[in-house]
Amino acid sequence: MYSIGLDIGTTSAKAVLFSKANEALDSCEAYYPLIQEQPGYAEQDAEVVFEACLLALEQLHTKHKITNQITAFGLSAAMHSLLAVDENGKPLINALIWADNRSAAIINELKQTDFYQDFYKRTGTPIHPMSWIGKLKWFNQNNQVVFKKAAKFISIKEYICQKLFGEYVVDEAIAGGTGVYHLTTKQWDQDILNYIGVNREKLSVIVPTTYEFTKRTSRGKQALPYSNCRFIIGASDGVLANVGTFALTSDVATVTIGTSGAVRMHTKQPSTDLEMRTFCYALTEDDWIAGGATNNGGIALQWYIDQFAKGEKTVDIIKEALTVPPGANGLFFLPFLNGERAPYWNPDTRGAFIGISATHQRAHFSRAVLEGILFSIQSVLAALEETIGPVKAIHASGGFARSEEWVQMLADITGKRVRLPQSHHASALGAVRLAKHALGIESLTENSEVGPTVNFEPFQKHVHTYASVFHTYEKLYQSLEPVFPEIIKQQQVNNNIIM
Repeated sequence: MYSIGLDIGTTSAKAVLFSKANEALDSCEAYYPLIQEQPGYAEQDAEVVFEACLLALEQLHTKHKITNQITAFGLSAAMHSLLAVDENGKPLINALIWADNRSAAIINELKQTDFYQDFYKRTGTPIHPMSWIGKLKWFNQNNQVVFKKAAKFISIKEYICQKLFGEYVVDEAIAGGTGVYHLTTKQWDQDILNYIGVNREKLSVIVPTTYEFTKRTSRGKQALPYSNCRFIIGASDGVLANVGTFALTSDVATVTIGTSGAVRMHTKQPSTDLEMRTFCYALTEDDWIAGGATNNGGIALQWYIDQFAKGEKTVDIIKEALTVPPGANGLFFLPFLNGERAPYWNPDTRGAFIGISATHQRAHFSRAVLEGILFSIQSVLAALEETIGPVKAIHASGGFARSEEWVQMLADITGKRVRLPQSHHASALGAVRLAKHALGIESLTENSEVGPTVNFEPFQKHVHTYASVFHTYEKLYQSLEPVFPEIIKQQQVNNNIIM
């Protein structure tokens, strides 16, 4: 009796095989590029992503001849992607992902109105270019050919589900990330649709995260040749990370850092923030996940390595960073290379090294980058504690969790105990656990975690140091916030000159 979780991420698709006891037995991963042809653009080729999903699954099947023993299958996917398809389901464009900022001007204009706060309260999705509000309005204003020709506007996950199961449906968690899903009615918000100029018929049918597919397309039968399996739609990777790390209690937060990063907490009712710093997405009928996401997780570290340490391994950069003390001798890194989401929700932010002196060596820059990424996480955690309540412990997941040194740094910066589960495939495990919950096999509140976990206690000396450093980090952002629009203008001028 085995289960498979398929996790569709920003740069790769992972098929993970789990035992009956939820132990991760094996995983296969297929990569695809992030397409950034213009400043502010961030796209995926939907068909390339789909083929990567098929490849990951095929590799898993080849290694393990147990297709007739797979009994549960669940899906996880990154949020906020937007794809336009024609009446035959063929993509008209590349999918715009969460990091796409082309609608920044539209969002800034919306923020000047009297109703943008109401949009946030209705949907729990902060007003930001990541959401469909800006993306769809951008197409309505700038690409009428695509806007009029589109038979459906869907996410990458919906595209893959349609290819495998032949249905245009979207789970409530993915729908929640669009900024068009109403938290209370659990349907598409008609007032927001009117503002965007989109007919409800062009969107998929909203279904619970426990929805079961009962049919497979011919392509689906080839990709999923499981004769005794039941297929559950699942949810978004964010909410599933809480499920996969067994973090569905009120005083535990999850921190996930992969390409991007996020902090999340479980709540039993929809929760929004008066300052609009956090999001709230549905998990099940009685479970919600509130939190905030940063655009600049591992992608910021990879940028640093590509530009200043090309050819070197991440593990070596982290070891180098540890040769200098916490605070990097007064060198700060604001990691806003792709604008920023929580807690600022400002697409105009830009990255910066601040405090450079002649005494700083590359190790200081390496440490400043690692700390800067975690400071952005801490800023989200602080906002979330104000909104939901105090956090006693953090459950960590994502690629960064493979580095115990970086995880220890998180404990020191947040001042919280950090628990590292045996498997870092949190979202894939969450998809499997949700599938089993939907089938009545397992309760989401059941703590049946397999294997040993590692706990990281904060070093109090470092906690004190980082409290002061983080305070300066926040002041640096506040000081630079008025200048970011001027920087954007200069970058646009330079780009036009180059073109």
